Amino acid sequence: MRIVLLLISGMVLFFTSCKREVIPADDVELGKDYFPTNTGHSVEYAVDSIIFNDFTKTIDSVSYELKDVIGDAFVDDQGRNSWTVNRFRREDSTQQWREILSYYFTTTAFNIEVVEDNLRFIKMVFPVKPNTSWRGNAYISTNFNQEYKWLNNELWIYRYANLSSPYSNAFTQFDNTVTVNQADITTGTPSDPDKYSDRTYSQEIYAKNVGLVYKEMTNWVYQNDIVKFRNGFTLILRAKKFTP
Repeated sequence: MRIVLLLISGMVLFFTSCKREVIPADDVELGKDYFPTNTGHSVEYAVDSIIFNDFTKTIDSVSYELKDVIGDAFVDDQGRNSWTVNRFRREDSTQQWREILSYYFTTTAFNIEVVEDNLRFIKMVFPVKPNTSWRGNAYISTNFNQEYKWLNNELWIYRYANLSSPYSNAFTQFDNTVTVNQADITTGTPSDPDKYSDRTYSQEIYAKNVGLVYKEMTNWVYQNDIVKFRNGFTLILRAKKFTP
């Protein structure tokens, strides 16, 4: 179900000497600077991933670096302002960056939508304020694609937390950030090897004038019948440096 969030339905009014002055809604602080849109802006990430393989019954740990660079602006098929993002990867700082994919994001008066691998996520809604929640995966249909079942939009309720808070991700200190808690779902008893269990967790943290500075996502399933091993992953991104 698509949820339309109304930001500001009217104007901010005040009276001075019986004269009413209207302050445009665009002048109200909405929090859009948590998601920069300037072409050329880039953020480099240290990435750590854990892969649970129930076929080989192994746990693999992989570390590498990613860099996202905002590219050209364009207008999408609905007439909305959008930007491409080019993603690069290297194994470590001794290697050269190589482009691996591109995605795009769209800004509206109400939200930020990010489209990756043909999946559209509502990453943020405006204004950024406490007690705000929304279905960030509302555009993702899991009815006909079991691969995306774990992204079930009924269970992923995004919520803001820690508004305007300082944050350190072990690489960089950021003075003003907001946390987006996206999913925290556990089924069964993960500590009991004789019972089925699964786990889905997702959180992102954004810094003003930087963008995404931390991301943690986990999804795994444990089958208690024959395999008795987890299948899935944990992924953690931490921003190391950025350029405006």
